[in-house]
Amino acid sequence: PPPSPPPPATSLAASSATAQDIRQSSNVSYELHRAAEIIEREPSEDDLTVKDKTDCFKLAGAIAGRVRDGEDVSITTKGPVPVLVTTKAIALAQEYVAEEGLSLSFTVQFRDLEDPSLRGSPVSTFVQFIIVREA
Repeated sequence: PPPSPPPPATSLAASSATAQDIRQSSNVSYELHRAAEIIEREPSEDDLTVKDKTDCFKLAGAIAGRVRDGEDVSITTKGPVPVLVTTKAIALAQEYVAEEGLSLSFTVQFRDLEDPSLRGSPVSTFVQFIIVREA
């Protein structure tokens, strides 16, 4: 018999499910659900970037501000600490926009990119978080 076709592409989205005060903890939990549509966005120079020393509260404010302004929000990062900072900031941004009746979820893509902070750097794998605004 011929091989079966691959399953249709799916985007999984994550929504904050943290019960404790995110300001006092490094633990963040999320609920995964199937996105209504495939979510893809090419990295751009407008993407937010996160490093080890990025302040998650400032990043959360930047995310919330862009969401309120109706802008697309993507965050490009690499490494375990920046990924934790990013996920914590997304959970905080969710709290910031919840007062306006907005909800955030995100999807993740892996991207092979040159490090913009190092000229002529070799291609490396980055994590791109795409924030999805839900009314």
